[in-house]
Amino acid sequence: MNDKDTENFKYCIKGFRRENNVMYVLMQFIPAIRFLNKSFADKQNQTFKQFIDNMKQKFMNHYNEYDPSVCRDFCDSLIAAKEEAIRESKESAPYLADKSLVMAIFDLFFAGTDTSQLTFLWMLLFMSYYPQTQKQLRQEIDTQIGDRLPTHEDRQQCHYVMAFITETLRFRNVAPIGVPHRAVVRTKVGDYTLQKDTTVVLLQSVIMTDDNYWPNANKFTPERFLSNGKYINSRSKAFIPFGVGRRVCLGEKLAIADLFLVLIRFLQTTNDYDIVLESHKGLDPNVNIADSLEPNKYEISLKRRL
Repeated sequence: MNDKDTENFKYCIKGFRRENNVMYVLMQFIPAIRFLNKSFADKQNQTFKQFIDNMKQKFMNHYNEYDPSVCRDFCDSLIAAKEEAIRESKESAPYLADKSLVMAIFDLFFAGTDTSQLTFLWMLLFMSYYPQTQKQLRQEIDTQIGDRLPTHEDRQQCHYVMAFITETLRFRNVAPIGVPHRAVVRTKVGDYTLQKDTTVVLLQSVIMTDDNYWPNANKFTPERFLSNGKYINSRSKAFIPFGVGRRVCLGEKLAIADLFLVLIRFLQTTNDYDIVLESHKGLDPNVNIADSLEPNKYEISLKRRL
């Protein structure tokens, strides 16, 4: 944890944004602020450039040891895709330049680290706030998996676990405005006219807590995603924790798979204990878009069952 690259990574992903809070958000939507606060803009550019340069160096190092017969990680997969596209003269070849591939790696880290961590913080809070929910999760894991390591295929049998994860993503969306879109042509939406190139964001967290789309929308209810005890795979159009349209989050499947495996292992390794909520400020979130939608601070403890 004292590694310099790790510290820089943590600061770029989370520290810089929280350190500068509202200014960080305002600058994304009001470009003029970059000229009014040049020192801040320069610091942001330097912070992200350093991180991207680090990603680029790690990616380029893969070329030195690259073996087409062995895929070690995501970098190797990208190199393989690039070489295949060039070899077969695919239309995608011009877009698989090293600069673009480095940014793909950057996107995975930048978009997939803090969001998964915050979602798991919400899951811990819900498990401790609702003891019966925690009990049902543990019972299903004991029945369907036991002590062995979970696999992705276990999601087919762990219906309540999947419903719990899905309801968490709906009830407390950690990316409330999703990924910004752009109006590619002059567009009319209701009574409003959007000029070409206007930045458009969707308040997806509002839609997912709207009583017009969800019965008792402001109540945490995993059972809403179950039918006769089975997980409902089909999704309402109002379930959009990963965004909508062509700019939907690329890491949706990876995020759900990771949340499932981490949650299972956590509950397995604490199987002799109850997760107890020691102190909290309720379930109302600290609504701060600059910090993402995260829980108010709370404390939990493990109490061994008798």
